[in-house]
Amino acid sequence: MKRAAAVVAVAATIVLTGCAAGVDELRVTIDGVMVTAEQAATPETQREGLSGRDSVPEGTGMWFPIEPAQRTEVWMQETRVPLDVVWIREGRVTGVVTLQPCSSDPCPREASPGVVDAILEAAAGTFDNVATGAAVDVTRSTP
Repeated sequence: MKRAAAVVAVAATIVLTGCAAGVDELRVTIDGVMVTAEQAATPETQREGLSGRDSVPEGTGMWFPIEPAQRTEVWMQETRVPLDVVWIREGRVTGVVTLQPCSSDPCPREASPGVVDAILEAAAGTFDNVATGAAVDVTRSTP
């Protein structure tokens, strides 16, 4: 029974994140700021995140669905550029923090400000003027 529930949960996650439809980007708008975000839908892509990149172009980022909703952490291990991290719960911003690159081992971890169901990362400064409680609008990019 538990195995069947796990299979259903994984299948639902794949469908909800767009992998089954071949869609790998989302348009995320917060307080008038739009970012085209890659999805980090697997544990591997979530672990890697934006690390190892020399830049994150303006207007781009990465979306991390968190299922089930929970307290979580991010870290900047081997990340080369400063990033804004937007914590999200039920379509609303619960916090925004700017993190600096880290090449030490271990890197400090930044805890979410409570239970979240998504994280959005973008270049530092992208969400400077976004306040807690702002609405998050997510739509699928057209291929």
